[in-house]
Amino acid sequence: MNQVTYRLPKRKDGQKTFDHIINTAKKLFSKKGYQATSINEIIAKSGIATGTFYLYFDDKFALYSYLLTTYRKLIRKAISTGIAGASTRYEKERLGLRAFLKFAWEDPLAYRIIWESMFADQALFRDYYETFSRDYVRQLTHAVDEGEVRDDIDLETLSYILMGISNFVGLQVLFRKSLTDDDLDRITDQVMSILSSGMFRP
Repeated sequence: MNQVTYRLPKRKDGQKTFDHIINTAKKLFSKKGYQATSINEIIAKSGIATGTFYLYFDDKFALYSYLLTTYRKLIRKAISTGIAGASTRYEKERLGLRAFLKFAWEDPLAYRIIWESMFADQALFRDYYETFSRDYVRQLTHAVDEGEVRDDIDLETLSYILMGISNFVGLQVLFRKSLTDDDLDRITDQVMSILSSGMFRP
């Protein structure tokens, strides 16, 4: 994976400029793709001087890496908030999935940015999902120890199955023209109904 070099702003005015660069780049990356978006275009659309860009980022990859890392943190935060108070693995899976689907609906650019990383840098893309998988396995291991999840399943494989379900059910949500809380509950409960017969002990 390429060396990532970016520098966070230390002042409020710098933070405003930094955020503006990020938001501009996010729109360009999601619309045109990583390869087709140039630094000069990001600079021009942001309305900043060339030196201002390099004050925060060494190159385009550093900016993209920061953006992907930010999304990983935001998704984790959304899921952590969503499962707060849940005591069982079943309920954590249900509420975590619901929180992810809601996040995807509210920020549809997230999908494009995350999946575009496959073309920006395959190591970056792999690290994104491997990191999620490792965290998932730790949580699932605890659920196995508690007798909630079957002990004859490879947990790494299970982590990718669950991430795959979230990703593609997320597309189901994004393809809709509207989404209500009842819709979210219905879709989430359908997934959990399927998981309950293959993942959880009765």
